[in-house]
Amino acid sequence: MRNKLWLPLALALAVGCKTDPPASSSGASDEAATTKPRSAKIDVKPVAPPPSLPAPSDDKGDKSDEDWRARRMARMDTDGDGKVSDAEREAAMKQRMGRMHDRLDANGDGKLTPDELANAPGRFHFDDPASVDANHDGEITVDELAAAVKARRDARRAARAGSAGSPPVPGGPNGPADQ
Repeated sequence: MRNKLWLPLALALAVGCKTDPPASSSGASDEAATTKPRSAKIDVKPVAPPPSLPAPSDDKGDKSDEDWRARRMARMDTDGDGKVSDAEREAAMKQRMGRMHDRLDANGDGKLTPDELANAPGRFHFDDPASVDANHDGEITVDELAAAVKARRDARRAARAGSAGSPPVPGGPNGPADQ
């Protein structure tokens, strides 16, 4: 059997190693042989961003932060007087908490449970989700969620203010009562 396989193998090797250029049927073989081969180099030209997108700025986003704040304040200013009142701020916060409540409701039944809040990802996660349910009825309402988020935000702000080199709070850690 080995004797029968060497001939097809030798033919396949000979055909695969052929180095002669193929004959051209168009008669342009002389012209093709004299042309310069193409380079693999590709000329890439920079493309300007579309006019609908803002050009990148060198000021590290200060202007975009100001624009974002202005848009946010304009959304919150529902009566259009140019000022955001406490009532407008509270209404915007309630809307935001409503969207958060709906997003965290994993099974989509309209009720946010402590178990669903315990499985919340990232910054929505609470260490003790049962404590968010103030009336202990097994359902976390938008108002309870808003109160918990506000309490957490206030605690973080207080901790940040304490670590920023502010004077010690009387009766608090490192205050006059501790000395």
